[in-house]
Amino acid sequence: MGNYNYNACLYTNEIWQNHFHKNLELIYVYSGAVNCEINNRKYRLSSGDFGLCLPYDVHAYTPEDNTKYYVCVFSADYVRLFERQTKGKNADGFVFTPDGEIKEFLIKRLVENKSPTVYTLKSCLYTVCDEFLKSVTLSENKDRKQSIIAITDYLSKNHTRDIGLNDIAKLLGYDYHYVSRYFHSVFDMSFAELLGAYRLETAISLMDETDKKIADIAFESGFGSVRSFNYTFKKHFGISPNEYRRNG
Repeated sequence: MGNYNYNACLYTNEIWQNHFHKNLELIYVYSGAVNCEINNRKYRLSSGDFGLCLPYDVHAYTPEDNTKYYVCVFSADYVRLFERQTKGKNADGFVFTPDGEIKEFLIKRLVENKSPTVYTLKSCLYTVCDEFLKSVTLSENKDRKQSIIAITDYLSKNHTRDIGLNDIAKLLGYDYHYVSRYFHSVFDMSFAELLGAYRLETAISLMDETDKKIADIAFESGFGSVRSFNYTFKKHFGISPNEYRRNG
């Protein structure tokens, strides 16, 4: 059946730090330019350019002044053939620019369509994938992808527990120091930072969906203390958990 996850937003000068997920991510620049980093490679998207991230690609966006851009995150259920073709592979590029008619079709039916049907999404997203494949070459990199999938799956299931980098090293069967370097090279962040990001995601969900006390949310999300939760939350979002809740 599939889950058919789809989420699209239009941003103005929004900065996105390094992140990744199991879905695909499309970006289109309306105006201005966005400096992108995909798996430690740097790209620059100008007005009219598209970019596509494959599942588990580590990516970050830094727009230049007065930049408006569209981001669409969607599950592989929409493009099963493309998923099978690209699974366990890396692309040597990220940017693609369709010709006039195809670009007009994508902008009208996808980018500017606030309520696309599943059929419209499938036709548009397969067009995106086709245009992307015309611009890149795929290469095998199963070990790296499988390691990322194993790490993210483990963190997704265990981030509320007291876990450390040693647990990841045992999971992968690698030396502790190698795994530490691996984290920085692949995710551009430490294990503690990535673990904190997972815990913050859980905390945000609990704050949005429940009336639980901040202290209870902190411990349920895996933080060792309310103080560490408050510190990590404010470092990432610029406000405290209490301010976030008050602001809705």
